[in-house]
Amino acid sequence: MKAQARSQKTVQPQTQFVVINEQQVLINKEVHKAYNLIVDAALEQLRKFDLAKYRTYATVDHLKNEYKSNMISEHLNYFWNITLSNSKDGRSFIFIDLGSEALERFGSGLTNIFLRKAYELTQSHDNTTGIEYALRINFREADQHHNFFYRRVAEGENNYVSIATVDKLES
Repeated sequence: MKAQARSQKTVQPQTQFVVINEQQVLINKEVHKAYNLIVDAALEQLRKFDLAKYRTYATVDHLKNEYKSNMISEHLNYFWNITLSNSKDGRSFIFIDLGSEALERFGSGLTNIFLRKAYELTQSHDNTTGIEYALRINFREADQHHNFFYRRVAEGENNYVSIATVDKLES
């Protein structure tokens, strides 16, 4: 009887990269485009305010951040945190975090207008799957949302964070 050698199960190295098909690449490009249009819609909403603190925002380019994560880009302002990220399977997502303080202070009208635009930008108009899956809305407690926004502004700009204030909309 021949002795059979037991083969060791080879362990594949873990990597943060996944292979995605060409169709998913095209869908991700649409999600990235929608993210940019949603950020533009957010900036337009900020222009309504007299106080600069409500018109100030931070942009985080996570691709330049030395602490690599699944996040790609982030827009933070007093009202919302809008994040573009990739899942472990390579699909892109847009997360919009709403803070309660802004809703309590200004009511839901501003946020409703903004969310309608976000849903419109990700909606499928031809009965295909499209990118509707990619938009995720989260509600954050006031302290959590604002502390993160204020910390980014207080820490100031660096090689991956920029801070700006939109011009006020002229009446």
